[in-house]
Amino acid sequence: MENVANKENMGDELAFLSKKILELNKKLIDSEKAKSRFLSLVANKLNNPLTAILGIIPHLKIIDTKENELLFELVCKEVSNLDFKIQNLVMASEIESGNIDISYALVEPLEIIDEALESLKHLIKEKNIEIKINSSIKQKVVTDPKKVYTIVKNLISNGCKYGFENSVIEIDLDIKDLMFVIKVKNQGDAPKVNYKPEIFTRFAKDADGKHGLGIGLSVVREICERLDGTIDYEGEDGFVTFVVRLSLDESMVDSQAYGSNEFLFESFDDAIEL
Repeated sequence: MENVANKENMGDELAFLSKKILELNKKLIDSEKAKSRFLSLVANKLNNPLTAILGIIPHLKIIDTKENELLFELVCKEVSNLDFKIQNLVMASEIESGNIDISYALVEPLEIIDEALESLKHLIKEKNIEIKINSSIKQKVVTDPKKVYTIVKNLISNGCKYGFENSVIEIDLDIKDLMFVIKVKNQGDAPKVNYKPEIFTRFAKDADGKHGLGIGLSVVREICERLDGTIDYEGEDGFVTFVVRLSLDESMVDSQAYGSNEFLFESFDDAIEL
């Protein structure tokens, strides 16, 4: 009789624990949904007024003095930086909601690099960074241009932010084993993390060991996965190298896409050129 009673008690405990696990799992799912909604709301609420500011700035007239030129350049740099952060938030929001679209087209990789460098020109100038580009790619590539642009821009920005002043960032482009390979190498200390995945985790410690949003590299990782690719990094001998490998498959693009490699960027520098 005692064994029967013990079995009944164990059964009751298991049932109770199972119920608690299900309740905790539901709370976790609800929490993730709330976080996604919050992220989407913040991204969109910030994006709308900033778009208006970006449209106004190019039409401002300033008195032509050295002091005013420096002030205007500072405003442009800060607004450009804010726009970059918000676009990352928008992308993170799309990823969280599962509404991220992949649009393949035939593009020129060097044009994407040039666009990213142009949008980061203030940061590059501030750190006095020299950019070296090495490309062995002789043809256009079938990929999602906007997503690759986001990847490249975040990796170059990361190299500028955590790299040494007056240093060099090398960008290598290659195709190996049907993979589009992008390497971004900067002079700087290796990220201060215990495990590699930490550097790609949102809201974890920043690359320098301090807490930050960590949105950029987490977005890059998510995009790579959705493009059937990977991202990894190595830090040694005063250099940090991020390596992105994206799957290439020409059958994924419509034949009409081969007629154009144009794509639009909703960035600060587009507004400046208006």
